[in-house]
Amino acid sequence: MFAFITQVRAKPGKRDELIAINNAMQNVTAEEDGVPVYIFHASAEDPDELFYYDLYETEEAYNAHCASDAFQHMMRVFGELAEIKMMTRLVPFGPVKSLPVTGS
Repeated sequence: MFAFITQVRAKPGKRDELIAINNAMQNVTAEEDGVPVYIFHASAEDPDELFYYDLYETEEAYNAHCASDAFQHMMRVFGELAEIKMMTRLVPFGPVKSLPVTGS
C-alpha cells in the first residue's frame, strides 16, 4: 500500500476548469478497484492552491489507474490548468480509516 500527496496551483482563471476535470476523475476513480482513498482538497486560505491525496492498495492498482482513459485525458490538459508544486510518495503505517465525504 502506498499513497501520493500532491500540491498544485491553478493557473489564473483556470480553477473552475481544474475542479471540473478533477471531479470527473474522482467519479471514474470511485469505480476503480484498489484505490480506497482518492480525495482532493482546496486550501482554506487560497482556493487556487489544491492538494490531492490518493491511496493505492497495490502497484497494479496504481498502474491501472494511470492507464485509464480519464487519467490520460486529465494529464493531457493538466499543464494548461495548473502547475504541480510538490508531489511526494508516502508509505502509510497504522490502520487506514476512510468514510464517504457527505458535505462540503
